[in-house]
Amino acid sequence: MEGGPLALDRTLPSYDDRCVTAVVPALLAGVEASLVSDAVAAARTVVLLVIDGLGWHQLRRHRSLAPSLAAASDETPPITTVAPTTTATALTSLATGAAPGEHGLIGYRIATPVGLLNALRWRAGGRDARVELPPEELQPVEPFCGQPVAVVTRSEFRHSGFTAAHLRGSSFWGWHDVPGIVAAVRQAVDEGCRLVFAYYDTLDKVAHEFGLGDRYRSALTEAEGLAVALRAEMPADIPLIVTADHGVVEVLEPPVMIDPEVAALTDGWSGEARLLWLHARTGAESELVSACERYGGFAEIAPVARVLDEQWLGRHVSVAARGRLGDVALVPRGLRAFTMPDEDRPHHALIGRHGGLTAEEMLVPFAQM
Repeated sequence: MEGGPLALDRTLPSYDDRCVTAVVPALLAGVEASLVSDAVAAARTVVLLVIDGLGWHQLRRHRSLAPSLAAASDETPPITTVAPTTTATALTSLATGAAPGEHGLIGYRIATPVGLLNALRWRAGGRDARVELPPEELQPVEPFCGQPVAVVTRSEFRHSGFTAAHLRGSSFWGWHDVPGIVAAVRQAVDEGCRLVFAYYDTLDKVAHEFGLGDRYRSALTEAEGLAVALRAEMPADIPLIVTADHGVVEVLEPPVMIDPEVAALTDGWSGEARLLWLHARTGAESELVSACERYGGFAEIAPVARVLDEQWLGRHVSVAARGRLGDVALVPRGLRAFTMPDEDRPHHALIGRHGGLTAEEMLVPFAQM
C-alpha cells in the first residue's frame, strides 16, 4: 500500500499487552503478552531495535522503501505507544514497562519547581538540571525490570540526564554511525547479553527538520538497511524485534499562537505542540477551560479531570505525576500545532511533529525479522 489517506482519528493508548509498555516485561520478566511468542520469550538473547519516529502508518505508506520492515510488520497488528506520543515519554515507558502516570516523565517539557524541564536535554531555566532534578528521583521506576541490559545508542547520550532517567543500570555501548550500531549489537550478542536494546534516532530527526519528503524517504531507506544488516549479522536463532516510540505527522501550517487573553489566565505551560498543557492561575481553572473553547474547531479541549478519567497516562497516576499536569490539554485533531509566546523560536520551524492522539502518531510496528 503506497499513499492513501492519513489516519487522523482519535486513538488512545491501550496500556494492555498490545502497548509499548508490555515489551520489556514480556522479554525480561516473563509477563505474558500476546505480542511475544514463546520462541522469543525462550530465546537466549533478543535484539530490540527501536527506530525513533517509525509510525506504523508511515511504514505501510512507504513500504517500497522498507520492504523487509514492512513485510515483517504485516505479520502482526500494530501496537500503541503512550500519551503523549513523544520521545521522552514513550522511550521511558518502553524501557521501564510503566505508563507515563507511573514513571512521571509526562512530556517533552515538564513543569517542575525549578522551571520547565526539557526532558531530553535535562535542562530547566537555561541550565543543566541534574543536581536540582535528580533523574532517578524524577523518574523512580527501575528500567528494564532491574535486569542488566546492553544499550546501543548514540555515544553523546552517555552522560545525559535523560539517559540516567530511562536507561540507568544498563551497560552503555555508544555508536557514531550505522556500521557502529551493527558492530556494537553483534559484540553484545556474542557476549551473551539477554537483551540488546538498540536505539536509532535519525529518522525522527530528519522528519522534524525536513518533513516526510525526499530526505525522510532516504532516512527510511537507511533504517531499512540497518534492520537488514542486523538480521544478516546475527545468528538465525537470535530474534530481532523492531518497534518505535511514536509516529509522525507533517504540519505545514505555522503553529497556532495561544491568544493573549488565554495566556493571561495561565501561570505556565508544559508538554508539546500537539498536546499542550496550560496551567491555570489559582482560581482561574474554569475560566481557562471556557476561554480555550475558541480552539474547539480544530482541537480537543480536555480538562485534566477528563484526561485522568479516560486514562490517557495509564490506569494509575502517581501523586508526583499528577502534580506536573496542567489544568487543560489542547490536542489538535488534524495537522495543526500550538505554541506559546515564550516558546523557543526554533520549535516553530519544525515540520514533522508528534505528541498528539491521531493513529498516525499513536500506532507503531512490533515486527520480528
